[in-house]
Amino acid sequence: MILITQDCVRIPGILVWYGMESVIQALLYEEKILHNRLQRLENECASRPKGSIILKRRFHMVYAYLQWREGGKVVSRYLGKSDSWKCRSMQAKIIERRKYEQEMREVQSKLKKIHHLLQEVKKLG
Repeated sequence: MILITQDCVRIPGILVWYGMESVIQALLYEEKILHNRLQRLENECASRPKGSIILKRRFHMVYAYLQWREGGKVVSRYLGKSDSWKCRSMQAKIIERRKYEQEMREVQSKLKKIHHLLQEVKKLG
């Protein structure tokens, strides 16, 4: 629970600051850190492949394809046999991208809370 009073702000997971000026400075600092983290996460996501791996059976063999959407169309790229190193490597990169996307959602949620807090602090100030 976030508690805002005239002389302090208590935020779970964030330190307690006294005085409205230091509260605003601390929130702005936290916002800057989160924006930087969000930018790094976006760069990491951009360097990883989009989509997912689809397995197709052809003549008793299983082949892997990377499948994603571009402008409303589904695009596929052949990766090779399902047990190939290329397929495994691509799957690892896709898993990393999903982790980064989840972390981006968490950072965006924190940024939204910080923006809300800044509005509340400005109302008090």
